[in-house]
Amino acid sequence: MSTVNAVSDSLASNTVTNGESRAQRWLRVIDDVAEKFGDATNPILVKETRQALKSRQFVVTFSVLLVAAFAWTVAGSLSLMPLIYTTPSAPRMLIGYYLVLAFPMLLVVPLAAYRSLEAEIDDGTLELLSITALSPWQIVLGKLASASLQMMLYLVALFPCVAYAYTLRGVDLPTLGLMMAVLITAALALTVVALSFAPLARGRTGRISTLLVVLMVLLLAEYLVGSGVVYTILYGNPLTIGWTVFLLVTSILLTISVSHLLLTTTAAQLTPESENRSSGIRWSILALTILVFAFNAFAIEWVREDREQVLIVFFPSMLFLAGLWTFAGAMMAAESPAVTPRIQRELPGNFLSRMLLVFFTPGPATGLVFACLGVLLVMTGLLVGVERIQDLGSVLRPREFTILRNVIVTYSSYLIVFLLLVRGIVALVRINNHPRVEVGLAALIAIAVLAALIPYSIGLHYNDYRAYNYSGWQITNWVWTLGATLDNQPPAWILETAIAAMLIATLFAIATVGRRALAIRTATPEAVLAAQRKA
Repeated sequence: MSTVNAVSDSLASNTVTNGESRAQRWLRVIDDVAEKFGDATNPILVKETRQALKSRQFVVTFSVLLVAAFAWTVAGSLSLMPLIYTTPSAPRMLIGYYLVLAFPMLLVVPLAAYRSLEAEIDDGTLELLSITALSPWQIVLGKLASASLQMMLYLVALFPCVAYAYTLRGVDLPTLGLMMAVLITAALALTVVALSFAPLARGRTGRISTLLVVLMVLLLAEYLVGSGVVYTILYGNPLTIGWTVFLLVTSILLTISVSHLLLTTTAAQLTPESENRSSGIRWSILALTILVFAFNAFAIEWVREDREQVLIVFFPSMLFLAGLWTFAGAMMAAESPAVTPRIQRELPGNFLSRMLLVFFTPGPATGLVFACLGVLLVMTGLLVGVERIQDLGSVLRPREFTILRNVIVTYSSYLIVFLLLVRGIVALVRINNHPRVEVGLAALIAIAVLAALIPYSIGLHYNDYRAYNYSGWQITNWVWTLGATLDNQPPAWILETAIAAMLIATLFAIATVGRRALAIRTATPEAVLAAQRKA
């Protein structure tokens, strides 16, 4: 019997020992993973989080949030007495909690992120960070991650209040989830927008002007988002489940894509001129364009009954793509033509990659061609979409579809020709100056104004300042031409002239690329490779 007890005690001790060793092994694995994660964590996130949580702004905002939430809980509940026990009272309480939560998330946090990055640039701290191993992308993402962490703390602090409002009945769980999704998405998007404005400031006057613009954008967005959320809480979601899911997924993915584009441009402005600052922006613009096309194609093919809702999605997408490629094309045509050895080492190496990716390399020549090809891509996609909508049936008449096609082609042709002129003007300015890419946008505005104003003024003078009809002398007057196209009264030769001018300008842009397309990738020096291996 004693032998049996000894054996059982030995087995029990071995089991405990094995159990302890297994637990220790798991703890060691977790500790190793946590250590690697800590080493890989963005140092900017750690620094910003420490500074933010200790700052007076966060302490005051968080304290005011808690006090306001408690005050509204007491005041709102008392104001609803005694009907709070018998009637649904959640909408009124939830609106109050939303207003308390929206103020720091849609205004305070984005503004603080903007001021943080602007202070780094203004104080010269960014120059010290640029000589470290941190990349501009890490710096920008660190600011965004710190702001996201503050938002998470605000959400966690107010979550019990939102749960309390939900228990009062009157708001269903999908509406509550939609409200939180819209609030979080809008807060992150506004933070990205605020960060994108920070590198634009130059001088004291520029910083004040940029701060006012950011403040106006945040206030306008808070009003628009708040109006939509309050309407949804009071009256419910007017859309079907299918359209709600489609618009929610579309909004989230487009927000991610647009945020990536804005963060890429922000990081590019923080990158030294010796590095490639253009390729990432062009890839991001192309990806955003393809994403917009994909959502429009899905909406066109998915909706079979109510065709008006397809047009509600299609027209804003058309205006968004037109504005995107107009602004982006003007700035790409005004890029610096300098190619540093660092950029040359990143050029496409073999023939196939040079043939496919040459227009993603930095420079005004490749930027102009990329913009022209992008405008042609957008024009083609929109024309295909218009044809498909007409084939499936729509509330628009055939005449209106014809007008829409003509407007798309005419605007695209004017834009490509104007971008070609922008490149020429900026090249002349660059002879004695070193302009920024924003000069391209200013040049485009000047060309558009003069192209419309000069022929109209001349025609007005020769007609003794009386009203006169459209003629071929007003071909550069894009405002009058587009107006006549919208009225379906353009001359028969307008569309043919627009297509011919567009193709000639595109071919001329490709022909003027010159030696840029023949640039050969240079080898990376051994010293640079050794430094990269050490890093």
